[in-house]
Amino acid sequence: MKLRIGLVGAGLIATEKHVPAWQSLKSVDVAAICDLNESAAKHSALRFGIKNFYADVEEMLRKEKLDIVDITTPPATHASLGILAMDAGCHVLVEKPMATSVQEADRMIDAANKNGVKLCVVHQNLCNPAVVKAKRLVKEGVVGDLLNVEVQTFELKDGYLCTNENHWCHTLVGGIFGEILPHPIYLLTSFLKGATPVYVSSRKLGLFKWIEKDELRVLVEAENGMGSILASCNSLMQRDTLDIIGTRKTLSVDLWGRTVIVHKPHRESSLSVGMSNLYLSSQLFKIIGGTALTFMKTVRGRIRASAHYSFISKFANSIINGTEPPTTPQDGRDNVKVLETICKKIK
Repeated sequence: MKLRIGLVGAGLIATEKHVPAWQSLKSVDVAAICDLNESAAKHSALRFGIKNFYADVEEMLRKEKLDIVDITTPPATHASLGILAMDAGCHVLVEKPMATSVQEADRMIDAANKNGVKLCVVHQNLCNPAVVKAKRLVKEGVVGDLLNVEVQTFELKDGYLCTNENHWCHTLVGGIFGEILPHPIYLLTSFLKGATPVYVSSRKLGLFKWIEKDELRVLVEAENGMGSILASCNSLMQRDTLDIIGTRKTLSVDLWGRTVIVHKPHRESSLSVGMSNLYLSSQLFKIIGGTALTFMKTVRGRIRASAHYSFISKFANSIINGTEPPTTPQDGRDNVKVLETICKKIK
């Protein structure tokens, strides 16, 4: 018997990522979609062949027998909608961030426990193949003991978040960074335990009047090392990277290119530098070949390349098999706690 899914929110992330991912799974049936903008819900239902659409969540929950509610609305609505769905006996998948405060996150966790349902926050980049490989290399001890982890995220200065004056992200605490930061935060905390922000610096260097701050630097201390986040909204390219520095080796991780480069230590001698460069060149050669092969397979439709697909698939399987979801409620709460701390310091 298939899991019946109801989506709340018919915006870009729902229609470009969530709905295609759900519909590619044989174990689920996308039964309904809901949006306050009924025409958007209707348009999405017609586009994807979804049988029912609604403008009211309570009506959808009342009329549809759903197993999962997938929430892709703005963060300010996550807690209220999530609790409503969980009180109706549904498992909940919610886009990041889990909530706008730790207090809201706690209320959601209480609702999940009370109703005996799963609550999962979409931290899809943890399913990015490059991140998965980097975590494996760290776990295997390839890099040695962790010293520092730096996450860099670059938002296109002419992208829809920056150029859309009326986008809800500009109303968040921390402004646009309230929307951008959850990703680099969970990437950082997936390697560093007990990460605590100790320094936050922000500036405005761009021209958009509705963006108060568009450059950010965060320093983090943790039990097993230090970390930093560099976030920019003035970039000419969309880019997300990780540099993982250990006592033995360093990893350079490119999430968009889905590559991991291992840097061996070297000394100042020409021989040492040359050997290190040869090792680097051999990796780059393999990466070029692998990228070409992946591109061809993707064009032919032979692989599902989306990290959202992998994440949503894992969540569906956790319900079917009674296992832990790919992101636990505590993971989501921890993310909100760090996010809240940083955003309150953006001035």
